[in-house]
Formats: sequence, C-alpha cells, structure tokens
Amino acid sequence: MRIALIEISESHEECIYSQVKFLNDAGIAVDLILNKRLEQQIDNYKHLCNSVYFVTPVKKNAFKKLKQQIQLLNTLKIYDLLVFNTASSSKMVRNLTFLLLFSRVKCFGILHNGRKLTSSFTQKIISLKIRHYFVLSDTIVKNIGSKSDVFISSFYPIFFPKFKLSIVKAEGEIWITIPGRIDWLRRDYDVLIKALAKVKNLNSIKILFLGKFDKNSDHGKQLWALIKAHKLERFFITFNSFVSNEDYQNLLMATDYIMPLLKSDENYLKYKVSGSFNLAYAHHKILLCKTYFEPLEDLSENGIFYDEDDLSNMLQKINNKSIATPKGYLDPKWSFTYQQDCYLSFLGC
Repeated sequence: MRIALIEISESHEECIYSQVKFLNDAGIAVDLILNKRLEQQIDNYKHLCNSVYFVTPVKKNAFKKLKQQIQLLNTLKIYDLLVFNTASSSKMVRNLTFLLLFSRVKCFGILHNGRKLTSSFTQKIISLKIRHYFVLSDTIVKNIGSKSDVFISSFYPIFFPKFKLSIVKAEGEIWITIPGRIDWLRRDYDVLIKALAKVKNLNSIKILFLGKFDKNSDHGKQLWALIKAHKLERFFITFNSFVSNEDYQNLLMATDYIMPLLKSDENYLKYKVSGSFNLAYAHHKILLCKTYFEPLEDLSENGIFYDEDDLSNMLQKINNKSIATPKGYLDPKWSFTYQQDCYLSFLGC
C-alpha cells in the first residue's frame, strides 16, 4: 500500500511526526508531501520516510496555480491512501480533493476545527471525497460525531522525536511555559501580568514564552511594554529568533508546568484543541488553566485550575512548592501503543 501525508499549509507540522512514527513502526512506508517552509522542521525525522516532496504553493497567476495543482494531482493519483494533515481552509485542498473524486485513491483528513463540518461550504466540497476525518480529541468526537454524515475518529498527535536533555536550569527555578507565538486575540496576557504584579517574593518562578518573541511586532511590542510598565522583566525568558525543534522539545522537557493562557472560547470546549494542550500531554506536564476549561476531561485529570482573581495566589503556592498537584496521565490513552492503534485502525491498516 502506498501512503502519503500531505501538508499544503505552513502550519500543523507538530501533527506529522506522530503519524510518520505510527506508520513506520508498523512497517508501512510513508511519503511526505509538504509545504517547502516546513523543510527545516522535519529534519529530525525525515529519515523515517520513504521520500519527501516539497511544494511551494503559487500565490498569484491563475494559470500557474492551475498548472501546479494538475501536476500535484497527477502525483497524488499514484497513491492508494492519502492523509491531508490539514483538511480544511484551503482552496488548493478543496480543488485537489474535488478532482480526486474521479480517482480510486482513498482520502482521509485531519480537522483542526470540528465546527467546519457544519459551518463551511468549502468543507462540504472537500467532504465529497474525504469521508473519513480525524479530530484531535475524544471530546470533539462526542460533539460532532452524531451531527455529521462523515466518519469521525480521534487520535492524539502527542509524540515527538527523542532528544537528550541538554538544558540546564538554575537550581531552584520553577519554569512555567507558554508555548506558541504572541497572540493577544487568543491569550490573556493582561491577566498574567496583573497577577504577577500582585505577588510578593516570587523568587523561584520563571515564565517562558516558548517561540519567537518579536518585540518589534504589534503584539510583541504591546506585551513587552506592559511587562516593562510593571517592572516584571526578571520573571520572563524570551527568544528573539526561531527556536529549533530540538531546543523546543528540550525546553519543554525541562519545564515544570504548561500554561495555555487561553481566553474563554467555546470552540476549545467543543471543537478545537490548543497546541499547548498537546505539548503538555506529550511531555506529561501539568497544565495551569482557567476554571472555564475544567469541564474538559483531558484537562480535568491533568490540570490545576484558577480564576482570574486567584491566579496570584496559585503562583505564590507554586513558588512555595505548596500547591496540590494531580498525579495525572494515568489513562492508557496517553500511551504510544494506544494512539497508534486508534490511528491505524481508522485508516484500515
């Protein structure tokens, strides 16, 4: 069986390694067809693939777009099974899957927002060919499975290449990591800053913004100005350039807690998963989350929860090592074998 994983966009590379590893460990050869911008990010595991093919999507000139899509279509037709790593929000994916209607190749896709199945016309076109979708949590299956006329299953892409821990943390430091880019639209930075400003004698805590912190961007400039205004620079560790996968995973291994810092958003309760959640699951780290997210079963057994008014109190307890911490990650679902079985079974491999 010839299988290819496809990622046309520049996002969601974090979901690819788990799939490659599931297939490779089962003795199934897999090809990658990826956006050229992801080349550096897969360097640590490309040797697990049969072949890797890079695409730079044409952004202008309709004729060149059509020519590229026809060439790509001819490449895809040689496979028995395709998995679209991002099976939504893309005209190219829409066009390719529509044209593949006339091909015998079986198509699967990953939905990063389950709401798309009922709210997106583009998704309805994609679903003419993709009848089997993965979503990234059991909760999403419960919320959309019965409402959809396609087949839905979940898997957790929470496995990453193994690296030797090379980060040395200062003795006594407690790291709280906020993964991802600076984004005021999704994250409650002001709540964190206000909480830090309230607490006295936080001598152990460091907050890591894990990702490029561009202090010249609008969002980065706004956040750093707020931090400086409260004279809180000493609490933060930032990175002014791209963080390599190896360093990224090393920093996560060394961290003590992961803090998504998400604003209240119903989508995360029903249809979406934050990348911060998956990174915590991957490294079995305890999550620090707003009480709003406590109904999520995956978080409730692996998290500590706070309201805005008591975040400062929680930080003080963490600093003093007096906070009650859940044992966490006791469910078999967090194992590689369990997730590999879920993934391969749905593919029919």
